Amino acid sequence: MTDTKSNIAVEPHCVHVIGIGRTGAVYVEALLRTGEVEDNLVNEGTTFSTLLVDVGDGDIQVANDYARSFKTRMASRGIPADRFNHESVVLAPGDASKRLDDVRVSLERFAKGVKSSKHQSTVFIACGLAGKTGSSMVVDVARELAKLDLGSNVLITGVGQLSHSGDGEYCNSAAQTAVLDKIDAVCKSSDNNPFSGGFLVVPTEHSWQRLTAYTSTGVKEVRQQFKQMVTNRFVADSFMRWAVSDGATHLARLTRDHGGKCNMFGIAKFSHPGVQVLPGQARSIWDAALQQWISFVPEYSGLKQAFKTDSIEVHIYAARDMRIDVMEEQLKEVLLSNYMKANSTAYEAHKNEFFDELTSYATIIMPNVGKNDLTSYN
Repeated sequence: MTDTKSNIAVEPHCVHVIGIGRTGAVYVEALLRTGEVEDNLVNEGTTFSTLLVDVGDGDIQVANDYARSFKTRMASRGIPADRFNHESVVLAPGDASKRLDDVRVSLERFAKGVKSSKHQSTVFIACGLAGKTGSSMVVDVARELAKLDLGSNVLITGVGQLSHSGDGEYCNSAAQTAVLDKIDAVCKSSDNNPFSGGFLVVPTEHSWQRLTAYTSTGVKEVRQQFKQMVTNRFVADSFMRWAVSDGATHLARLTRDHGGKCNMFGIAKFSHPGVQVLPGQARSIWDAALQQWISFVPEYSGLKQAFKTDSIEVHIYAARDMRIDVMEEQLKEVLLSNYMKANSTAYEAHKNEFFDELTSYATIIMPNVGKNDLTSYN
């Protein structure tokens, strides 16, 4: 089921994260939930730094709770406490032009934790592109961090989550258009580009559609809020699960090969617990449902039909009895026919057994995406 792993020892790779705004905080949560980060800190010379930034503290409390429990987990394993640094900055409402000043000292402490690592590192700066806090600060925070002399072994990678059709007034907002303009210009510039590890655009529409297609019970307003929360956490968890997998070797390869560029990190969800197909139903019903949602990838990818790429990397996750080989072949056919440039053959697939027998999904990485390639860019 799972791809064969190499027996060669992997050099530790440290992953750090700055989460800006509500969506950014969810990405911090997601990284704190991974056991791989904790396992990595057992190695000598490793560190782990996290920083939360938001207006008010209502949306960062969960991530702060995870950070406190993470310290307890470290202590139970005898991992030195100074290998983990967590901080949260609560910004006051008001003049957005002064927010960077409020974050500067905390950024310096964050950078000190990153630089104390003796291994290659990636710093994620994560946010929602459609909101106000993250979209207004992400590029400036990256530039400020790049000034702090992190060293050649540290790459800064932006992570921007796109809105979906269930986001109401935030769906394809003016703020999202403005920050996509800025990110596109920065990633196409040879000067003053702080994203040495590239900028990853993360669409959420496929995950949102997969969840909502068969969810109609309960009070509408409550249901809507719950679905938004589930979608955001599923996308963030899927992203961070990939980032730390196999000793972060996939992450290191992506940032090495496509650093400085804007790249698409798609997440396509094919099955969700308790909807459409239930445990014990015939295999043929499961196969039909999975094939249906694989076929929806072009519709919900967030990419315009004209977009073509030189390479595609896929990581597919499914339960042991979901016939992952068949799923991967179907997905490959959809991706190659829709997105691969003529005469390009750089397609790579990694298959992984997932712990939840009712959930399956794929992460789909396609490099060199511009703002005009995105359906969400107005």
